[in-house]
Amino acid sequence: MLVPVLVTTSFVVFMMMHAIPGDPAQIWVGFETTDPVILDNVRKSLGLDQPLLVQYGRWAARVLQGDLGQSVRTGRPISALVAESLPVTLHLTVYALLLALAMGMVIGIAAATSRRWGWQALYRIFVMVGLSVPQFWLGTMLILVFSVKAGIFGLLRYPLLWEAPAQSLWSFLLPALTLAIPNAAAFARMVRASMLEVLLEEYVRVAQAKGLSHLAVVLRHALRNALLPVVTLAGIVAGYLLGGAVVVEQVFAMSGLGRLGLQAIVQRDYPVLQAVVLVAATLFVLVNLATDLLYAAIDPRVEYR
Repeated sequence: MLVPVLVTTSFVVFMMMHAIPGDPAQIWVGFETTDPVILDNVRKSLGLDQPLLVQYGRWAARVLQGDLGQSVRTGRPISALVAESLPVTLHLTVYALLLALAMGMVIGIAAATSRRWGWQALYRIFVMVGLSVPQFWLGTMLILVFSVKAGIFGLLRYPLLWEAPAQSLWSFLLPALTLAIPNAAAFARMVRASMLEVLLEEYVRVAQAKGLSHLAVVLRHALRNALLPVVTLAGIVAGYLLGGAVVVEQVFAMSGLGRLGLQAIVQRDYPVLQAVVLVAATLFVLVNLATDLLYAAIDPRVEYR
């Protein structure tokens, strides 16, 4: 189903961009030019005088060859702009997802397996705060406390992992935490609910009756079977982070895919916006495919034929 989904996605993206009010030819030549002859020539050169289905077919053929077009504002190839922005977003997504999973798993497992009042209180406070605090406010507060006041973190420079591994991990920490904390709260809720359900199963009671330690029962028998809902949520979160980290990238001035799309909206650079939406949607579909394949690796009862 991957191919028809991607084809349908590309068609919807293309039609949505053409439904936006405004004349692409006018944007291309600039609003100071109003000569109808010049505008008609530009429309013909861009193929805008053809039916939409013909335009879509030509655009899709170019996309399959790796040609996403040119930016209206800068004239640069959009493929180059995406290639510059995508690694930053991928770094941020992977870092934030790992932090969210680590925090969510620890707090969720502790809340499900421990009856201590402290763990239960920590779980409730963490989930309530994590799901309630807006990301733009959280990011601003982290910058104010750790960068402006304490001077621990620098700003506006985010080297990639293969360029400077230690500095990359350090510089991406604040934006990754900003994305990770709300998602960690969601993971904690999912892990706790799934663990509470699994801990009531007969095979867990049998493992306890055999004299296995509490840690072994939780990690070896209960956790693996409780991971399927968490994997589903992780796939959704990863797709959201790949295409929806616009606010955090803007707050931390990161040159990622989300910020590229936001700038394209402000500048009315529709070809760039179209490419950003298409790339984000494609990544989301691919992440969901990887999630489905991961089910079989976690649970042998899952088969795909």
